[in-house]
Amino acid sequence: MFLIPEDSGLFRTLQRLADTRKMVFLAGLPGTGKSLLLQQLAILAHGRGRTPHLLQWDVCRLPFLTNDRVKEHYHEKDGITHAGVRKAVGLWARRAVGHWADAHRDDRDILIGEVPIIGNRLVELVRREQDPVEPLLSDGESAYFAIPTPSRRVRRLIEAQRKERSVSPLHEREKGDAQPDIMYALWEDLRAVASRFGLLDDAEKACGTGAYDPDLYCDTYCALLKRRSSGRIDLDMLLSTEGRSVYDLAAGQRDLVPSASEVDAAVREMEDRYARPEALAQAVEQWYEV
Repeated sequence: MFLIPEDSGLFRTLQRLADTRKMVFLAGLPGTGKSLLLQQLAILAHGRGRTPHLLQWDVCRLPFLTNDRVKEHYHEKDGITHAGVRKAVGLWARRAVGHWADAHRDDRDILIGEVPIIGNRLVELVRREQDPVEPLLSDGESAYFAIPTPSRRVRRLIEAQRKERSVSPLHEREKGDAQPDIMYALWEDLRAVASRFGLLDDAEKACGTGAYDPDLYCDTYCALLKRRSSGRIDLDMLLSTEGRSVYDLAAGQRDLVPSASEVDAAVREMEDRYARPEALAQAVEQWYEV
């Protein structure tokens, strides 16, 4: 079900990405259209003869939640993924991208990812590291980090839809979507980061809280993506899914998910790196230091 009008700038943008990039990562907060654009980009790429491989935060973290060690020491609280799991998922994902690139050198394959970044959710993909994966992620000809940026009107419509779907989900995966109160809290967290980056003026700082601002939102994510090839994708139209979920997809896609042994290895690596709980807490709290 392709929804984007072919005479729109959005269609031309996605078409160019589907034709020219090996890896496309959609970066942003929950409720900004990442999942819908991932669906549409996968459909478009498939229609152009490419096999889409998907890396999604809400999908790749699930195998971690069934790990015995995670269930004992790193369980969720109030719907928030434990800091240890967030860090372990990121460590796995960075390595998984490298393995995927080695295994899929043919141009027929494309990796499409969702990268929330905020709160240490796959932030490892945007940090510069001295490892074999860095050249892949920093190669602007191959990897691109897009920032879907809804207008104020579209953001309000997305929020309303999220409230409705939180009560009556259309797909099993929608049960894992961030609830509206978490969406609002994450926006305030991002404003705090914007303040740290010097992106708020004195009047905005004095307000303490603020409504969604697409320019501030995109500017903050651009700062977080300063080490990656990135750009804004404006969403100024609501793409109606006509009662279907953005997770409904039949485009020959393959999900990138960790095996049980990979989960265990990532959790052990996380524990080795952050042997002290306070070190883990500090690393996750300072996730914005990229």
